[in-house]
Amino acid sequence: SFNPIPEELTKEESKYVLGAQGNVWTEYMQTPEKVEYMAFPRAIALAEVVWSSSKNKNYGDFVNRLEHFQKRLDLLNVNYANHLYEVKGELVSENGQLTYKLETTTEKKIIYSLDGTKPSYLLGFEYKKPIKINTDTNIKSAIFNASKKQLGLIFEQNIKVHKAVGKQIFLNVAPDKAYNAGGKKALINGISGNDKRYGDKEWLGFSGEDLEITINFDTPTEINNISTRFYNGNGQWIYAPKTFNLELKLENGKIISSKNSIKNTGNLLVSFNLNISQWYPENEILKSTQLKITIPNYGVIEEGKQGAGHKAWTFIDEIIVE
Repeated sequence: SFNPIPEELTKEESKYVLGAQGNVWTEYMQTPEKVEYMAFPRAIALAEVVWSSSKNKNYGDFVNRLEHFQKRLDLLNVNYANHLYEVKGELVSENGQLTYKLETTTEKKIIYSLDGTKPSYLLGFEYKKPIKINTDTNIKSAIFNASKKQLGLIFEQNIKVHKAVGKQIFLNVAPDKAYNAGGKKALINGISGNDKRYGDKEWLGFSGEDLEITINFDTPTEINNISTRFYNGNGQWIYAPKTFNLELKLENGKIISSKNSIKNTGNLLVSFNLNISQWYPENEILKSTQLKITIPNYGVIEEGKQGAGHKAWTFIDEIIVE
């Protein structure tokens, strides 16, 4: 969709735009094969952008031609990134029903399984409409061609259906726009973030701000345990917070609160788990209409460390309510 000639230029001015280029930054690319992987098929897409008139561009048509052109890349032994056959997924909540939507850029079939087994053309399910999710589910899916051969890698998604999934959630501050791909619902969508990096759409990042999270339940809900985890990449100015405070608003209007210290082990991931019965030992079932979590920012990074003098980032993953 990119137009290398800005719309605000006149026809006379446009003639000075001679072309376009795509840079490949190679600081961390150790081999020519890795450079090829990062450059192709992007170079082909760039050619499409600068050699085609904007009115003739059609992404679906481009994908179909690129799929055919990959045969030439194979003959040339180009180590291209074959993402045409990737499957992407999204959890959707509508009218109290959770569904999981699968999609791909091609028109080939998506075959999936729901029990964590490798998707098989013979034993799997053909994806035709969003999958209803009513319990913990491990979806695996892949693209298959007409010859029943798997194309591309297997897409996998674990979904944990806990009591906060699909409920109303409010934040006192918005995540930083660079780390807000999944939006606030990413905190209670049943999907945990990546274990090794914080840039996916499941982690939310907040720059130097105290965080307050409010979750409202449709009906009084029994809560026994609350857990989450924080990214603790100190080299990137990211620090797990020191405290985790919460309030439960009970169905009778009573509010009970708890202030908790977070044990920072120095690991890249720092987990927090609160067993309600241990915290509130009264012999009664706690049914709540609202859960409010307050997470103060770590504070200013100490001298001698990367980012010293600046407030730390806070990165938080799924809030699991059981």
